[in-house]
Parts: sequence; structure tokens; C-alpha cells
Amino acid sequence: MRRHLRSPQLLIAGLAWCLSTYPVMAGQDVLPPDYPQSIERDLTAVLSRLSAQGDEPIALLEGAELYMQMADDLFSEDGPRQSAYEAGAALAKRALDIDARQAHAHFVYAATLGSAERLKGLANAGLVLNDIKRHLREALAIDPTHPQALQMMGGLYAELPWVLGGNETEAESYLRRAIQADGRYTNAHLILARLLIKQRRFAEARKHLQAVIDVQQPHYPYSWLRLFKPEAERVLKTLPPS
Repeated sequence: MRRHLRSPQLLIAGLAWCLSTYPVMAGQDVLPPDYPQSIERDLTAVLSRLSAQGDEPIALLEGAELYMQMADDLFSEDGPRQSAYEAGAALAKRALDIDARQAHAHFVYAATLGSAERLKGLANAGLVLNDIKRHLREALAIDPTHPQALQMMGGLYAELPWVLGGNETEAESYLRRAIQADGRYTNAHLILARLLIKQRRFAEARKHLQAVIDVQQPHYPYSWLRLFKPEAERVLKTLPPS
């Protein structure tokens, strides 16, 4: 019997690997000159608006994404990062409580919840993973072309071990759908390239790595410049000659 393989330690390792290797970054397409320090100013403005006008789903999600940016791009220590992710998840949950038909709210909640639990050590990893998948499925049931939810679901299928639901065929399908929906979310290209390399499909992998490098106006330019583009260039150099 294989049931014993679903141990808390394996759940922790699988989900932590997925979320740390392929983080779901928050970010802005056009960055102010003082980014990422500008995040604090923008978040203060959104929270003031919520305080004065009450909960409004768009503002709640804007605040949740700013908290995610703060954790991803501004903070470096785990404590403040965890607090920021948790605050983002709380705002996304408030948006869902008002209107559960928002695909993006389900995605933001899944992303912030997963990142916060990873930093806490994932004591409840199995329950967290199920919750993340449920909200991603909800997002895609509402909007089957939501690129970030497709990318995150593809990343989960690609990086989780099979005993936790990993599936390379499903991963490739979700990642290709994410790229078709919006190829400027370049992390989908990176995850797919790594999957293709694992399968020794080097020519296809090279195309996706080059797409990361050559993208025009990428989403999350801060993460693209610091993480995604350098990683694509590094991995590209490791491929055998075509």
C-alpha cells in the first residue's frame, strides 16, 4: 500500500518546493521610479479608502495585491513577509465574502494563502493544498482563461510529486492555456520550459526560454528583470546544442 507516502513531511516538501521555486509574484506593469518603496504609499492610500468608504471588492483586491507585492518585492525577512501575505489573504477573503463570483479574488486568495502557509512551515500542508486547488478551480470555473490561475495550477501539477497529485500532462495543458491566454506572464514559459527539459524536449524548451527573454512589456517587470529573465538566460545556456 502507498497510503503512508502521504505524510505531513511529504506534503510540506512538495508544496514548499512548488511555491518557493515558482512563486506567484504580484506586481505592476508600469512601475513608479521609487518602486518597490512606493508600495507602502500605494497601500496606505488603498487602506485609507477602505476605511472611509467601507469594503468594496475592487479596492479589497487592490489592497491584497499590494500586500503580495510588499511580501514579494519589498520585504526580505520571513516574519514581515508572512504578515503581509496573511494580510493580503484576509483582504481577498473579504472580497470573496462580498462576491464569490470573482475569478481574480479566488486566485489572489489562493496565492497569498499558499505563500503565507509556506513561510509558517505548512503545519497543515494537506488542508492548505486542497484549499489552494479548490480556489484555483473556482477561479477557472468562473473564467477559464484567467492566465494567473492557469499558470499557478500548471505549476502545482508540474512540481508536486505524483502522490500529491502531480501530473505532467495536466501541467503542460494548463501552462499552454496560460500562455495562450496571455504570454506576457512569463513565469508560465519558464515552468513549461523546465517541464519540457525534464522530458528532453529541448527544442521546444528553448523556444519558451527565448520567449521569456524577448518578451515585450512583460507583466510584473520587476520580477521579470530580477528573476525570470536571468533564470531563462541561465537555463538556456545549459541546454545541449540544437
